[in-house]
Amino acid sequence: MTAPDGPAWEFLLLFAVVIGGPLLLERARVPGIIGLLLGGYAIGPNGFGWISQASDTLPDLGQLGLLYLMFVAGLELDLALLRAYRRSAISFGLLTFAAPMAAGTAVGFALGWGAPAALLLGSLLASHTLIVYPLIRGGGLGSDPAVATAVGATVLTDTLALIVLAVVAGTAGSAASTWEVLLRLVAGFAVLGGFCFYTLPRAARWCFRRLGGERTVRYLVAIAGFLAAAVLAQVFGIEGIVGAFFAGLALNRLVPNEGRLMDRIDFFGAAVFIPVFLVSVGLILDPRVIAQPSTLGLAALFVVACVGGKALAAWLARVLLGFSGSRAGVMFALTTPQAAATLASTTIGYQIGLFGTSVVNAVLVLILVSLVVSPIAGRRFMRQVPRPSATDRPLGARVVLAVSTVEPPPEVFRLAARIAAPDGGVVHPVLLRRESDPAHDTAAVSALEAAASAHGVDGAGAVVVDRSLAAGIAHAAAAHLATLVVVDGPMWSDTAGVAPPAPVLEYRGTDGALLHAAPTPDLAAELGRRAATSIDA
Repeated sequence: MTAPDGPAWEFLLLFAVVIGGPLLLERARVPGIIGLLLGGYAIGPNGFGWISQASDTLPDLGQLGLLYLMFVAGLELDLALLRAYRRSAISFGLLTFAAPMAAGTAVGFALGWGAPAALLLGSLLASHTLIVYPLIRGGGLGSDPAVATAVGATVLTDTLALIVLAVVAGTAGSAASTWEVLLRLVAGFAVLGGFCFYTLPRAARWCFRRLGGERTVRYLVAIAGFLAAAVLAQVFGIEGIVGAFFAGLALNRLVPNEGRLMDRIDFFGAAVFIPVFLVSVGLILDPRVIAQPSTLGLAALFVVACVGGKALAAWLARVLLGFSGSRAGVMFALTTPQAAATLASTTIGYQIGLFGTSVVNAVLVLILVSLVVSPIAGRRFMRQVPRPSATDRPLGARVVLAVSTVEPPPEVFRLAARIAAPDGGVVHPVLLRRESDPAHDTAAVSALEAAASAHGVDGAGAVVVDRSLAAGIAHAAAAHLATLVVVDGPMWSDTAGVAPPAPVLEYRGTDGALLHAAPTPDLAAELGRRAATSIDA
C-alpha cells in the first residue's frame, strides 16, 4: 500500500475543503470565504502537507479561478444604476479610491518600500468587492440612491486599481525603459478596449442568436470571450485579470443578472472555479508568519489605511454629495470588503516579487477583518434607511413576454428585448393556455426557450394555465414580479374581473402596439423611445 498521491487525491482534498470549509465557519458566523482560505492552509505545505509545494495542479486551476472571479465581477455590476447615478458614482468612486490609495501608498513608503510596491499596496487597498450587496439588496435597498452610487463607484475603483496593477506589473523587472513600457501599455489598453467593448459583444451576440438554442453553447461562448480577452491582455504585458474584468463589463448587457446564462456562470463559479482560487491562496497561508509581530504590525497598518480610507470617503460623500449619515454608513459597508481585486493584486504582487510572504499573510488578515466589519456595519445602518417604493423599479427590469404559441413572430421577441436592454433586465417568455385548451406537452417550454434564445432573450420559459388568457397574463406577471408585460396579439380583451399588476403592451404586428393599465404620458414616451413600433396610449 502506498500513500495517496496524484491529481485524483488533490481534487478529492480540494472538494472536501470546498464542501466542508464554508459550512463549518458559517456555523460560527464567520464568512465562508475564510473557511476556504483556512482549508487551503490545512491541506497545503504549511499545514498537514497533503499537497506539496511542488504541485502545479491546484495553483494552475486557481489562476483560471482568478480570471473567472474577475470576469464575474464585471458581469454582476449594475451598469443601469451607474448610468442613472453616474455623477454621484463617479464622485464617490474617486473619493473611495483616492483616500485608501493615498493612505496605502504612504504606508508603503513609510516602510521603506520602493514606488512600485507602495503604489500596488495602495491600489489593492483602494479596490473593493460587493460582498455585502446581496445583504443590502435583500433588505429592500437595491434601488436606493446611496446603494446605487456605491455599486456604480465599484466600476471606477476596480478599473483604476487594475490599471495601477497593469502599470506596476508591466514595469517591474522589465529591461525596457519606463516610457517604452508605458507606450506598450497604452497601445495594449487601446487594443484590449476595442476588442472587449466593440468586437466581443458583437461576436457574442451573433453566437447567441445563431447558436444560442443549445444551453451549453452560450456558456462556452462567454468563457471563451473572457479567456480571449485575458490572452490578448497578456500579449501586451497586461495582467490577464484586467482583460477578464473588461470582458465582464463588455458582456454585461448581454448576460442579465436574472437570466439562465448568468445562473450557469454563477453556478460553475460558486461551485468550482472561485473556491479553487481561494483554496489556492490558502496554500500560502502560514500561521507561523501571521503570529510574528512584524506581520501583525503590517496587518494593523493595512487595516487602518484601508478601513480608515473607506470611512473617510463615506464621510466626504455625506458632506459633499448630501447623503444622510445612515446612507453614508451603508456606502461604507458596501465599499470596505476586500476580496476579489485585493486577492488578485496581492497574488500577482507576490508572484512578481514585490510582496513577501509576510505581506500576503497580512493582507489575508485585512480581508478577514473587512469581511467581519462590513456585514456588521451594513446591518446596523440599513435599518435606518427608508425603503424605496416598489414602483421605483426600472421599466425593463423584469419583462414578461406572454405568447399563445411556441413560435410567435420574431418581432415580438426583439421588442421585449429592446425594452429590457437599457435596464439590464431579463425577459421571461410565458406560454398561455386556457383550462379548456388541450394539454401541452413538455417539449413546449423547450421549444419556446429555443425560439427566445435565437432572438436574444435569456429568461426561463414557463407555461401558465388559467380560466382565460387575461387571467393567465395577470397571474404570470404577479408570479414574476413583472415591471412590464409584452403580449403577442390582442389577448387582453377578456379582462372581466382581472386587474393587471403591471403595464401591458399588446404587440399587434404592422398595426403597432397598444398600451393598457392606465399609462402615463411619460411611460408611453419611454416605451416609444425603446421600441421600434408606434404606441397608442
